[in-house]
Amino acid sequence: MRFTYYPGCSAHASAKEYDMSARAVCEKLGVELIEIDDWNCCGALEAENPLVSVALSIRNLAIAEESGLDLAIPCSACYFNAAKAVKYLREDESVQKKLLEVDHSLRFNDTIAPRHLLDVIVNEVGVEEIRRNTTRPLSGIKVVPYYGCLIGRPSDIAFDDPDNPRSMDLLIEAVGAEQPSFSHKAKCCGGALIMTNFDYSMEMSRKILEDAKGAGADCIIVGCPVCHLMLDGRQSDIEAKYKIELKIPVLYFTQLLGLAFGIEPGKLGLNKNIVSTNNLVSMIKGA
Repeated sequence: MRFTYYPGCSAHASAKEYDMSARAVCEKLGVELIEIDDWNCCGALEAENPLVSVALSIRNLAIAEESGLDLAIPCSACYFNAAKAVKYLREDESVQKKLLEVDHSLRFNDTIAPRHLLDVIVNEVGVEEIRRNTTRPLSGIKVVPYYGCLIGRPSDIAFDDPDNPRSMDLLIEAVGAEQPSFSHKAKCCGGALIMTNFDYSMEMSRKILEDAKGAGADCIIVGCPVCHLMLDGRQSDIEAKYKIELKIPVLYFTQLLGLAFGIEPGKLGLNKNIVSTNNLVSMIKGA
């Protein structure tokens, strides 16, 4: 099984552990990820000029299209921008014309699809294959999935339900972990507001973390570097601001799968997470 691969800016820098674990898990599952040449930022911060954001994502898709392979994208924000760009092109023929006026290479023929890596693993590899590769069942480990607000959008073309997503739920079940009730699975973490309304963004993440803590979760899993930054990278700041103790490891879903597959923690980048994962790793039989 082969896909082109767009790591995005975060996976080559602040979310290196996501890239490491994604590659390790996909190799274990027999999924070949072919990183596209000369990729660019998806335009996530170009909100003031939507056409620029569309152009940046379309360029990446046009490069991937040369191979004829769907484009696997680990970051939810990058996936959302790519899927949104395709939607714009389908709904408004003038968008493609405007892009070509800027750069003749910005032609996308819509013969391949942007795919979130979670979608690829759940719907192409399949849950049964996840079970087959699980050599260290996570029995007794309580895991809550945090999807954020972008995995299920644009809602009319997304691979999961925007209000009640289930993809990571299926992975948790497949590796034998427990899943406590968690009402904040699809709430926004406030990552988009971190530069404009810091206090409110912290409050939004606090609610998610406290819900997970109240559910007795041993860890949270995510599929987005921005969400990971808010819940893992900002967790100590949230503890200090609200005078609470959380200490909840926040893993990428690929890191959790890797542990269940028996992949060595270092190859999954677990030493790069901000909140220590040591206790969680020690809880897993045979780790």
